[in-house]
Amino acid sequence: MKAARTAGLCLVVLALAATGFAQTQITTGVIQGTVSDQSGAVLQGAGVEAKESATNFTKSQNTDSNGRFTFLALPPGHYTLTISHAGFSTIVQENLDLLVGQAINLNFSLKVSATAERIVVTETPPIDTTDNESATTLNQTTVSNTPILGRKFEDFLTLTPGVSIVQGPDGDEINFNGQRGIFNNVSLDGGDYNNGFFGEQMGGQRAAIDITLDAVQEFQVVASGASAEFGRTAGGVVNVITKSGTNTLHGSLYEFQRLEALSSDTSDGKPLDGFSREQFGGTIGGPIVKDKMFFFGAFEQIIAALTRANLSAPIGTTPCPVPAPTVQANESIINSNPDCQRLALIHFLGSAPFNSPEGLPVLHPIRNSAALGKFDWNVSTRNKLEVSYNFDYSKNENQTFDVPTYGDSANGTEGPSKIQAINANFFTTVSPNKVNEFHFTYGRETRPLAATPSPIPADTGAGFGFRQSLFPRAHRG
Repeated sequence: MKAARTAGLCLVVLALAATGFAQTQITTGVIQGTVSDQSGAVLQGAGVEAKESATNFTKSQNTDSNGRFTFLALPPGHYTLTISHAGFSTIVQENLDLLVGQAINLNFSLKVSATAERIVVTETPPIDTTDNESATTLNQTTVSNTPILGRKFEDFLTLTPGVSIVQGPDGDEINFNGQRGIFNNVSLDGGDYNNGFFGEQMGGQRAAIDITLDAVQEFQVVASGASAEFGRTAGGVVNVITKSGTNTLHGSLYEFQRLEALSSDTSDGKPLDGFSREQFGGTIGGPIVKDKMFFFGAFEQIIAALTRANLSAPIGTTPCPVPAPTVQANESIINSNPDCQRLALIHFLGSAPFNSPEGLPVLHPIRNSAALGKFDWNVSTRNKLEVSYNFDYSKNENQTFDVPTYGDSANGTEGPSKIQAINANFFTTVSPNKVNEFHFTYGRETRPLAATPSPIPADTGAGFGFRQSLFPRAHRG
């Protein structure tokens, strides 16, 4: 009896999860509409076929008694819709670009035709999208052609309404309509991609890249009113969808280079020192079995360096007149001159017992790699499998406290940090208005912070406290 109840409960849950009439999914979209004749009467039993041009992924169904059709869980892409019915002309609607999270509503009117007349419509039709969310979707054209300095997908977020970048507990933080970053939800291929400690995407703001940009097909930014399938958000949603392979073998190679000689001075007018940045990578994708199985892979590497003067450069506008001031001999001038304070600190920490060279320039090397692999399988007209794996490695020395008035020992090494995210989606079309999605996510982020080796001991202190209460029994010390 217990096993029977458990099985029954599972069936109920699956049945509830399968119902998705006219509702978009987090990694897919919907094309739906009605078919009627020229008099406006609905046509039951009209055949409707949706085909994605890059992979020939095809779904077909017949209109119901109300003349409606609904294609749920369609992967984003470029679609052609074919509508046919005996005794009527056939309409082929081309140029339907379906974005993630979008529900496209279309209405078609078939005219009576005794011959096999075929009407091809190449112009994009007026599209009615019903959506209560305040959402913006940046498609592949925008992602590929918009120049951004760091080539991080997060840099695109400020192009959408209601989104800004503010100072957070771990650096720059994504801000939706004034909400704290801890309330946001970042999703990759339908899976969780959040750093639960700081409330940001995995890798945070210090990783030069966390998802290689050339692997991003499009992403959706929901500033408010996120629907139920997103969940766990009181702020905003960033929904990232990665590319898939197609029936055509394709690839790309790129390299971006930034040199010190071609870079301007910093905002305070000081020139860059020891600066270089190499960013390169490539992609490849194609068919394993035409129309059935596809693969896609992307890799990106950043090698960069920068030297910061920190305590090795004078502070303020007035140089210190004493080369090695001490508190015992030069207290008054140290109190009045910031540069003398710098030299006094360097002299103090450089003498015994510390012998720490705090007055040297601080080097900032960056090593960051990102890779993504994806497998797609059109198992049948009713079943589709998607699996993606994202990996990121970063090691950034002297990045923890990059403050001009801090010495070398105050810095630390960020990493080596590693991100691993595996996402699997299996879609099953139960009926024209029901779809079931099974999703699996595995995510792991290691992000160690190591202090820079220094002869200066840790800053520790000891003390003693005493408190006297009015009541003798409450006396504590």
